[in-house]
Amino acid sequence: MRKTNHFVNRRDFMKSVAGASVAPFLLSGDAAPVTDSAAIVTVHIDQRIGPIDPRIFGHFTEETLTSYEGGVSSEMLINRKFEMPEERGAKGMLFPGISGGWEPIGLAPGVTLVVDQTVYYSPTQSQRITYSGGDTPAGIEQRGHRYARPPLEDPFLFKPGERYRIRLAIKNRDLRGAVHVALGESYLKPVASHEFQFSGGEDWNVYQCELVASAEALDGKFMIYIDSPGTVWVDSVSLVRADLDDGGFRKDAVEVTRRFKPTCIRWPGGWFVSDYHWQDGIGPVDKRPARLNRAWLGYTTNDVGIDEFVALCRKLNAEPYVCVNVGTGTPEEAAVLVEYANGASDTRWGRVRAENGHPEPYHIKAWNVGNEEWHPPLAGARGKAYGETFEAYAKAMRAVDPSIELVAVGLLVEPPSGLIPPDHPARKMFRHLFNWNKEVLPIAGQSMSAYSIHTYEPTGEGFKGLSAAEISRAAMVSAEDLSAKLEVLYKQMREYAPGGKIFPVAPDEWSVGMPHEYVPPNVSAPPLPEEIKDPGQLKRYGSLLTLRAAVGEAAVYNLMQRRPKEFALANRVILYAYAMGIVGIGRDRVVASPPALNLELYSTYDRCESLSIETKGPTFDVAPRGDFKGAKGANVVDASARIGSDGKTLEVFLVNRDIEKDIDVMVRLSGGRMDGPVEMARLNAPSLTDWNSFENPDRVKIEHSQPAINHGELRILLPAHSISKLKVRLK
Repeated sequence: MRKTNHFVNRRDFMKSVAGASVAPFLLSGDAAPVTDSAAIVTVHIDQRIGPIDPRIFGHFTEETLTSYEGGVSSEMLINRKFEMPEERGAKGMLFPGISGGWEPIGLAPGVTLVVDQTVYYSPTQSQRITYSGGDTPAGIEQRGHRYARPPLEDPFLFKPGERYRIRLAIKNRDLRGAVHVALGESYLKPVASHEFQFSGGEDWNVYQCELVASAEALDGKFMIYIDSPGTVWVDSVSLVRADLDDGGFRKDAVEVTRRFKPTCIRWPGGWFVSDYHWQDGIGPVDKRPARLNRAWLGYTTNDVGIDEFVALCRKLNAEPYVCVNVGTGTPEEAAVLVEYANGASDTRWGRVRAENGHPEPYHIKAWNVGNEEWHPPLAGARGKAYGETFEAYAKAMRAVDPSIELVAVGLLVEPPSGLIPPDHPARKMFRHLFNWNKEVLPIAGQSMSAYSIHTYEPTGEGFKGLSAAEISRAAMVSAEDLSAKLEVLYKQMREYAPGGKIFPVAPDEWSVGMPHEYVPPNVSAPPLPEEIKDPGQLKRYGSLLTLRAAVGEAAVYNLMQRRPKEFALANRVILYAYAMGIVGIGRDRVVASPPALNLELYSTYDRCESLSIETKGPTFDVAPRGDFKGAKGANVVDASARIGSDGKTLEVFLVNRDIEKDIDVMVRLSGGRMDGPVEMARLNAPSLTDWNSFENPDRVKIEHSQPAINHGELRILLPAHSISKLKVRLK
C-alpha cells in the first residue's frame, strides 16, 4: 500500500503552486499562487442557490430481485408457500412430488408426495405428505437454496446455541402420530427437533415452536416429515433465526442501513410492479397468496406488502415512495391503494388498514405512476397512450388525496426515429421509445409533479475492449454524462410541456454502471476465499460494488447538490440484492459496500441549502461512446457545498477523480467565517476497484481527522480516487 501524507504544510504547498491568486480560507492572509497541478475550491457562503431535497439520497428496492425475500427479510426459506412449479428429474419422467426449492427426504415405496392444488392454506398450492410404512419417513427438506439468477446453493449452517423460530400450517387427514420438524444434516443426524402430536383428522391450524441447535451442522437442512401412517398437508412454512429478527426484517441489515441515513425508498419495483396487485400483500401474512410475477418470471410470497414496507421505512426513518401498477393494473386499483395508505380510519380502505393493525394513516407523499412504460415486460405503450393513462391515474388518485406528488415516467435518452428500420427485429422490442417525451409531456405535464428518468452509465456496447483505466475514467464523469442528457431533456420540456415548464427530474433508478465488471479485476481485487472455484460463487460473499462506483456516484451527488431545483428525489439502485446490493447480506453477516459508505458521507435528513461553489484546477477529457456523452474539460476535483437548516453547519464535499494521482487543494471561504475546528471524513482504499467482503469488511473505509488551518488557509492533499467531506461551524 502506498503511503501518503494527506496534509500539506503551507510552505510545501506554496512551492508547488504559482500563478493566479486566491483568497484565504477563513481568515485574511497572504494570497497563494497555483499551477495546473493544484486546485482551488471557493465556497460562497453568501450565495445560496436553494434547498436540497433530502430525498435525493434515496434508494431503490424490488421484489423478486432479492431485495426482500433472500435479502433484508429475516425469513430463511425459499418458496415457503409451495407455489413454485414441481421439479422433475430423469428427463421429466420422475415425479418427486415436491415444489421448487424443496427436496424429498427419500423416495421409498411407503412415501407419497404431491403438490396439491385443491387443498391449501395460502393459495394456490400446498405440500401433501403420505406415509404408508417402511424404513424411510415421508417428508421434505430444504438445504438452503437462495433465490437468485440462477438459484444459488448456500447450505444452512447451524451452530450450537442458535435459536430458530418455526411456524407452519398443518392439515391432518388421518395421522395418529407426530409431524416432525428438525434441523440437521439429515433426519438421522438432527441437531434440533420438535414433534407436533396428532390423534386424528384436523383442519388447518398454525403451529409454532422454537428449535435450539445442540451441535454444528455444516451442510444443514430444514426438515418436515412423518413416520407414522397417515396423510397431512403443510403450507406457509417459516424458519427465522430469533436473534437476527426485527419484526420480519434482518436486525443486522437494518442497523447497517441506518448508518447511511436512507431518506427515501422506492417499492415494489421496477419491472415487478407491472404485474403486482397490492391487495395480495395485505392481511394475515401466512394466508396471502404467493404469485408468479410474469415480469421477472420469479415468485413472491407477498410477505412484504404495503404495511411491511412502511414498517421498514419507519425503522430506517425513510420516506416511502410507492410505484403503482400501470402494466396490468387500473386507475381504480391505484386509487384504493392511496386510500388504504392515506385514508382516515372511517374510509372504506382506511378501515381495512385499521383492521390489519394500522389505525393511523401512512401519509405517503410521493407516488410513481408506472415504471419504464416505454419498455416494460408487460403492457408497454407509446408515449401518447401512456400520457392519457397517467392523467386517468392522476385524476383517480388525487380524488382520494389531492396532496400527493405524482411522478410520471420519462425517458432520458430518446433514440432517433430512424435508428431502427421498421422491419428490423429489434423494432418490436423498442417500438414505444420513439418520440416518448414529445408525446408524454403535453399530456402528463398537466398533472405531474416530477419526471422520472433512469440511468446506469457508463454501460453498453461502446465500452467493449476498453482497458480498465479507460472504463474507470468514464465512470468518473457519469455526472457530466447525466448533465449533458438533462440539457436535451430540458429542451424537450421547453418545447412540449404545457407553458414550456421545466419539471424537476426524479432519477428513481440510477447508479454508476460498470460495463463487463462483475468480479473485480485480478490486478486489484483482494484475495478470494479458497473455496471460490467459479465467479458466480462470489454471490455468497456480500456486495461486489467497488470504490470506483462510489467515486463516480459522489460526483453525481455533487451535481444534484449544486443544482437542487432540478432534482425532486433520486433512488440509487439497489439497496438490497445478491452481489450488487449496496448492503451485502449473508446468512448471518452483513457488509456495507463503498457506495453505502459514500452515502454515509453525503446523506442527511436535514433540509440543507446549496451554496455556490467554484473549482479551478486541472481538467480531463473522456471521449463519448454510443449514448454515453463523455466529458470535455471535467474538473479533476469535483465539489459541492451545503449549509444546514441551522444556518451554521457548513459541509464541503471534495472528490478527486484522478484514478492515479493525488492532488493539492486549497479550500477558501467567501462571505463567512468559521467557529471551531474543521472535521474531515474521507473514503478511500489502496485500489479503485477494492470492495468490502464479509471476510474483509473494512478494506474500503471512512477515516476521520482534523486538518490544520495554517495562517487562515486550509490546504490538503486529496489522495487519488478519494471522497472527502469537510464539516465546520460558522460564526
